[in-house]
Amino acid sequence: MNPVDLRSAPLSATIRLLCAAFTATFLLASQANALPNDREQPVKVSADKLEANRSKNLSVYSGNVVISQGSLQIRADRVEVHGNTKGEINRVIATGTPAHFQQQVEESTNPVKARAKRIEFLVSSDALQLSGEAFVDRDGNTLSAERINYDLKSEQMQAQGQSEKKRVEMIWKPESKPESQPVENGQ
Repeated sequence: MNPVDLRSAPLSATIRLLCAAFTATFLLASQANALPNDREQPVKVSADKLEANRSKNLSVYSGNVVISQGSLQIRADRVEVHGNTKGEINRVIATGTPAHFQQQVEESTNPVKARAKRIEFLVSSDALQLSGEAFVDRDGNTLSAERINYDLKSEQMQAQGQSEKKRVEMIWKPESKPESQPVENGQ
């Protein structure tokens, strides 16, 4: 595939090309789910402080918070863990300057990495809602915006900027081509 000079293409063609390439890059990675044994691993939390309210099914961790479960890791200044009446975690809200989220979704790939001032992880639907200087990196392909909604299962994303100064920006790396083998004479 030859490189395309986006400067000479009509704007509508450029937008279609960018959207198609970005979508293909993110969607061609197979369905993203947590590694099969992530949900079976214990949840480990470390923080400087914990405030828990069992009647509200809410735990608030503050100060250098690190939460991990298998390949999932959340790092933030403050994390609220919301549970349901069965004691299951259903929502995690991390805030920081920035807060960080990462999870390996396939055995042979790098983890999806995200950061924002506020990250809301909806556990049952494997969805991230990032706001405030939001950024997602999937194998070197990046998306940055003021707000990003990212479905980890389907790899669908929605992003929006806040103003002309804070627009949506995506960068994807070209696919590497296998090196061609030299042709020998007579073959």
